[in-house]
Amino acid sequence: MNIAIWPNLKKKNAFQTAILVCQLLMKHQAVLWMEDCYQNQFSELPSIHYLPREQLMEHVDFAVAIGGDGTILRCAGAILGKNAKLVGINTGRLGYIAALEANELSLLEQLFTGDYSVSHRMMLQTTFQGGESDGVTYHALNDVYASRLSGKICDFSVFVDELLIGTYRADGIILSTPTGSSAYALSAGGPVMEPYLSLIEMNLICPHSLYARPMLFAPQRSIRVTYRVSDRGGLGVHVDGQSKVTIRQGQSFSVTRSPYTMPLVDFKGYAFYDALNGKLMQPLKSVSSDLLLQKE
Repeated sequence: MNIAIWPNLKKKNAFQTAILVCQLLMKHQAVLWMEDCYQNQFSELPSIHYLPREQLMEHVDFAVAIGGDGTILRCAGAILGKNAKLVGINTGRLGYIAALEANELSLLEQLFTGDYSVSHRMMLQTTFQGGESDGVTYHALNDVYASRLSGKICDFSVFVDELLIGTYRADGIILSTPTGSSAYALSAGGPVMEPYLSLIEMNLICPHSLYARPMLFAPQRSIRVTYRVSDRGGLGVHVDGQSKVTIRQGQSFSVTRSPYTMPLVDFKGYAFYDALNGKLMQPLKSVSSDLLLQKE
């Protein structure tokens, strides 16, 4: 079995976790691969093979991302269109889309017994129209969002299948997958959705309106956002949290269902609900505990 290790050594405990992961997988005779920039840091494990990033995912069965949600999203981008399945191990703050926490590494042994499931998550495809990025395409597991680059509020129009559904004034717009509904879309007031659904969610960022609400669209829809204002700012468009393109007056970007899906490994069978209860609900649970202690 060939497994790529994708650590983010900027995260606390990520290096120690990566060492433990490698040692566990090696006990099961797995062949481990890592990006060549890590060769010095992991020199104590001489059996690891190293390749440039663009070649790393070519022939592996699994990719193990060690870090936070951002690390997992970057690893997802690297395996796009490959045959690898994605395993996320959280050493960051939230790690909502991670399969495991750093104290659950023993569950990795299930990779060798087949005792796991694979969730093929819907992704989004973003294509730009106009300007220097005309025709450029990106893919997102979580979301595509556009936000203002100047201090001014933005004006933009949204079309669905080329039918105008609204012209909005807001700080920006978020278009997300069900997987991404628990990320930026949640902060903007959107609902949490089961990640196994197929749909496109739209949320406005700080809309200047009393009537703006999240909207859900069928996955076959094409959603186009056109910037309407002539200024020095424009909209900065981000794909899975990474800066990509700036659009200006008259320029657009379209979001459709991607032809790719992202295969995420689940060892527990209830990873989504476990994360929902144990992570997103944690502040509420903490407050409830404090109130109970006060009553006692």
